[in-house]
This record gives sequence, structure tokens and C-alpha cells, in this order.
Amino acid sequence: MERSERRGLARLLLRYPDRREALRGRAADDASIRELCDAYEAACEAAAYWARSTEPVGPERASEYRQLADAIEEDILRNLA
Repeated sequence: MERSERRGLARLLLRYPDRREALRGRAADDASIRELCDAYEAACEAAAYWARSTEPVGPERASEYRQLADAIEEDILRNLA
């Protein structure tokens, strides 16, 4: 598992402690879940970057990346069911 995949998974484990076992199991067995964890980490990092940015477009970009992270999170949770 790549570092960014692990970080994305860790974020999800913190957000959904009641689903930790399912998340860990699927991430260990399913490459597509690991790819989604990687994408989730990238979106979360981008949202944080733009939230700190002093650029005029910062808030808008941060919102866009938060929405993307939310959509990826939903995909991951849907795949657990």
C-alpha cells in the first residue's frame, strides 16, 4: 500500500470508527478501494491547501475539492455495502 493510500485510509478510519474493520479489510484486498483512498487523500490535501491559500480563488477551490472528497468518500462507503 502506497503512502498516500495509507493516509487516505487513515482519514476514513478516523471519520468512520464503526466501519474500521470493513475499511481495513477491503483496502487490504481490493486495489480499487486503495485507488479511491489515494484519490481521497489527494482531494483532502488539495482542499486543505486551497483553504490556506491567500489567492482570491482559494475558497472556491477549497469548496470544490471538499465536494470531490465527499463524492469519493461516498463511493468508498457504497463499495463497502
